[in-house]
Amino acid sequence: MELLLISSQQLLQHLEECKKRFEQLNEKPEKTEEYFYDDVKPYFELVMNKANEWKPLAVKWVSEYKPKYIHLTQIDSAMENIEQVVLQSFYKDVNKQRFHNLHHSVEYILNGMIEQMDRKDASK
Repeated sequence: MELLLISSQQLLQHLEECKKRFEQLNEKPEKTEEYFYDDVKPYFELVMNKANEWKPLAVKWVSEYKPKYIHLTQIDSAMENIEQVVLQSFYKDVNKQRFHNLHHSVEYILNGMIEQMDRKDASK
C-alpha cells in the first residue's frame, strides 16, 4: 500500500505540472517534430511509465479493500484521462473546460485513494 500511496502522490504532482503548463500557454506552440520529440514525448513517456506502475497497484488495492467511492472502472478512466491531460497540456487546441474536467476527474480519484489509504493507516 505504501508504494501505491507514493505512486498516487507522484501522479498528482505530474498532473499539477500539466495544469500549470496548460494555463501558462498563451498561444498555440508550433506543432513541429522537434517540439514533439524534445518536449512532449519525453514527458509523456515519463508520466505514462509512472501511470503504468500505478494501475496494477490501484487495481489490486480496489479489489482487496473495496473502497466506498472508488471502483475498478474509475481506474481505467483515470488512465485514459491521465494520457489526455498530459498530451493536451502541451497544446492549446483543446477546450479549456474539457481540459479542467479531465484534470479534475483524475485528481478526484487520486485524492480519494490517498485519503482512504491515509485513513486505513491511521486506524491501525
